[in-house]
Amino acid sequence: NGPMSHRLLFCALATAVFIGPAYGAQKTISGKPEIISGDTLSIGGTTVRLAGIDAPETGQNCRVVSGRIFDCGRISATALMDLTVAATVSCRLTGERLDSLPSAKCTAGGYDLSKGMVHTGWALAWPRSGTNYSAVEAAARKRKHGLWRGRFEMPWDWRRKQRGETK
Repeated sequence: NGPMSHRLLFCALATAVFIGPAYGAQKTISGKPEIISGDTLSIGGTTVRLAGIDAPETGQNCRVVSGRIFDCGRISATALMDLTVAATVSCRLTGERLDSLPSAKCTAGGYDLSKGMVHTGWALAWPRSGTNYSAVEAAARKRKHGLWRGRFEMPWDWRRKQRGETK
């Protein structure tokens, strides 16, 4: 109970105050989003990828059953704009990174944006994520929503080809 124990207690408290929040506390950002693509948005200068999904890239073409070709990446981005219009979006960073961007679980008015994008068929459940939207994707596929109306290349395969990589 001497001066040494007071110094140790002070050091322990200082460590908890300055280091503690960095561990375990997940950062949340919120505000009006700027939509970058069907799975990427920016809030207040922080750009994040929506956790658990992958969407077509702008410039990625898809084909509807009639044979018409369209930029499904642009349509996907528009779908995310529709889900966030006039809404405050709140994103909780997951601590993971996807394509060099932080991954985040984002909601608009409590609505899970990743789930919404998969439900509309304009994004796919990311096969290597910890979140599971595969049942939502199966339902969208069955109803022929979004991408499922025609033929498309999986976004991860399309990006790999764009980079000149083989499987």
